[in-house]
Amino acid sequence: MMFTAPADEKELQAALSQADERTYLIAGGTDLLIHLQNRKETDCSFIDLTKVKELQGIREEKDWIDIGALVTMTELCASPLVKEELRALYLAAYHLGSEQIRNRATLGGAISNASQSSDCSVVLFAYGALVEIFSARGERRKVPMDQFITGREKTCLDRGEAVSRILIPRQERSSMFGKVGARKAVTIAKINCAMDFRMEEGLIQKASIYLGAVGVKPVEARLLENYFQGKSFAEIALQDVQELGKEEVEKAIPTRPSRFYKRVAVQGLLEDMIGALP
Repeated sequence: MMFTAPADEKELQAALSQADERTYLIAGGTDLLIHLQNRKETDCSFIDLTKVKELQGIREEKDWIDIGALVTMTELCASPLVKEELRALYLAAYHLGSEQIRNRATLGGAISNASQSSDCSVVLFAYGALVEIFSARGERRKVPMDQFITGREKTCLDRGEAVSRILIPRQERSSMFGKVGARKAVTIAKINCAMDFRMEEGLIQKASIYLGAVGVKPVEARLLENYFQGKSFAEIALQDVQELGKEEVEKAIPTRPSRFYKRVAVQGLLEDMIGALP
């Protein structure tokens, strides 16, 4: 077993170059420790990312909001920039787990875990975010979020690579997130949804809508996107949205028994989300 705690990207590069198939990257550890326990793995090594300064902080740039992979859910919620411009991400972070979990869980860790019910992942899909990846060769590459997650708990990360930052394009937007779980709080989503609207003169110029927990990764809700296109929020008819939501669930999971529950749950979810739009 080896434990390494690099302090910067140069040391991280060296640590990644020594990584093998039994080396795990750890930040908050809220998902990884559960996986290791379930798999009964003990003979493994860790690279602790928490001290790598280049992976920290939220940066405001002209065209992007640049979020370090180590930024926690608590830090996202405390950021005025996130709360003002990325409402859906703020809500996803705010409703993720308990306060203790939010203090530890990181954005980079959440997307790298690639859970099919991940709240943050469905939001980043809707935002069209880019994932910056740092390699053992000291190289960086940027991958669209919908290509970063390749399947259930699978990503495009190769051995010797780590998520370094998440880039979200800035625009005049209105965004929303919601989920349905077994409880009102501290719950894993049975179904979740993120909406991102590019606005111009009060009209929706482009709608980006994704549903989570209805596939191995977030599913684009094209029927809903087409419905919202060109409308003002005042023109949205809740019943039409709910019917389209049912169709989206049926299309995504036509043979799964859970579709009976989820096509009902999505109607209540969409009602809450539409009611919260400005």
